[in-house]
Amino acid sequence: MTATARRKKHRMARKTKSSKPAACQACQGTNLVRRITTYPVHLAGELEGKQIHVGRVALYECQRCGHLMPTPAGQAKVDRNVHMGIRLFLGQLH
Repeated sequence: MTATARRKKHRMARKTKSSKPAACQACQGTNLVRRITTYPVHLAGELEGKQIHVGRVALYECQRCGHLMPTPAGQAKVDRNVHMGIRLFLGQLH
């Protein structure tokens, strides 16, 4: 067997890990659908009662209860946007 054939065979044997959650965090439902949609974030503390709506977030939606679970990349976008939104509400942007 040539080196190229061994590399191809080895590459095909690997299994990639999915970032898709196995079940819904709220109801344990397993029927999850990937969506790109607006994700609402309710603020607490000093900004209680305010919301930040983060647009175009990659997430999984549970078909059983409607719970939204951002993907790792979607959660990173939510974190960045919420941080900036809080600074905007508090007047800390120049």
